[in-house]
Amino acid sequence: MDDAERTMIVLNASNSRFQFRAGALIRSHGHILIHRAVGDVFWVLPGGRVEFHEAGAETLAREIEEEIGCKATVGPLRFVIENFFEFSGRRVHEVGFYYEAELQDALPFHESDIVHRIRDGAADLEFRWALPSRAALDRFDLQPMPLRDLIETMPDGVQHLVRRDMN
Repeated sequence: MDDAERTMIVLNASNSRFQFRAGALIRSHGHILIHRAVGDVFWVLPGGRVEFHEAGAETLAREIEEEIGCKATVGPLRFVIENFFEFSGRRVHEVGFYYEAELQDALPFHESDIVHRIRDGAADLEFRWALPSRAALDRFDLQPMPLRDLIETMPDGVQHLVRRDMN
């Protein structure tokens, strides 16, 4: 699909937004890859919004290649999180599919530094490795919050959770 035909699955209505996101659980040296837009106080798993006529695993393969610059093997779906939250004065309903993924080329590893930066549209993204423990992921304010426990415990099968964090 060429860029002119690409449309993210996002619906805006008044002060509300629906979006469909896919995220990757990428591991190296006992750590998990996280990223954020520079200036944000929270971190998320690498990934992005799913586009029309694109499967979640295809989204991840595309986003990883665009943002990290290498191909990835996307594995099984692990978590589905329906997340209701407020962001920038907007009420957001996000459905997130989270998959295991493995980079086909190694990304630099460092326990405490940013290992990759890229400009993505209007945002500057930075990537780093974090320990997959609840305490470490709390320090990075990993969102959505249920991922912190799920990543630490890695239960079998596909887990589905609903999180409501709106006033």
